[in-house]
Amino acid sequence: MAKYIGFRLLATIPLLFAIAVVTFLIAVAMEANGSIAGQVCGEGATTECILEIEESLGLNDPLPTRFVSWLGDVLSGDLGVSLLDRNASVNELISERIWPSLSIVGLSLIIGISLGMLMGVVAAIRPGGLVDRTFSVAAASVIAAPGFLIGMMLAWGIGVELGWLSPVGYTSPSESITGWFKSLILPSIALGMPTLAIVQRQLRSSMANSLQSRYILAARARGVGRATLIGRHALPNAMVPTITVIGFRAASAIGLTTAIEIVFGIRGMGEMLVSAILNRNVTVLQGGMLVVGLVVSTVNLLVDISYGFLNPKVRLNK
Repeated sequence: MAKYIGFRLLATIPLLFAIAVVTFLIAVAMEANGSIAGQVCGEGATTECILEIEESLGLNDPLPTRFVSWLGDVLSGDLGVSLLDRNASVNELISERIWPSLSIVGLSLIIGISLGMLMGVVAAIRPGGLVDRTFSVAAASVIAAPGFLIGMMLAWGIGVELGWLSPVGYTSPSESITGWFKSLILPSIALGMPTLAIVQRQLRSSMANSLQSRYILAARARGVGRATLIGRHALPNAMVPTITVIGFRAASAIGLTTAIEIVFGIRGMGEMLVSAILNRNVTVLQGGMLVVGLVVSTVNLLVDISYGFLNPKVRLNK
């Protein structure tokens, strides 16, 4: 297993390098359409001011030199400064914004995966039954509805009409743990509903097939109990394709959290990246994209490693 994990870690390095190259090229393209130096100098900027800013940022250097210098700073943990935010450290800006986003994504995945797995197993036990049909219709309805629409309905119904939870804003856990959790409930449910529906459908299908396989029928003939049959035999095999779906949903949730943050008025990574694009804040955009890419790569790595635990054939082939 250690060899398999090491192999997957090494395979992640080229992916991270590719993310760094794409991030750098996007920043170069943004500079070509309007230099940040002009924004820093403001209206009526003189040529001397623009040249001075461009020189300090190394924008006049050849692209390979700029990339190597930028990548060296990134590897040392320095993502630069935001000239449009009074030279604020990009590291600090990201550290302030990333926790609301990760909190929402994390809780949404807990809600979506746990409830989706429970509903998928229950539906697979009696395929074609009333519960199975009810869950299937509900899952199809949720998948068809955009996440931001679910968010607006929750904010209006539970936040505004019923007044049970605040429809907008985010409370830091340092201020109040209870307030922090309450501020995450609605956006996490909105973001987690599609995950719940997709996981339920995938696990239901995989479980139904697994329960009809020969080894399950043989175990049932030997008198193996239903709980053991489902928990120790059918579920682990059904989880292999479901893990793939969970990995895709986790990556999608990181991207879709932008719309959820806007709906609920939460200043997270998504809102920061949108603002950086609109204001051509290149250093913030580069740093934010790198961090998001690192998080997605980490999720994919964990998914790959989980394959090794669930399916020994995967790790034996490495």
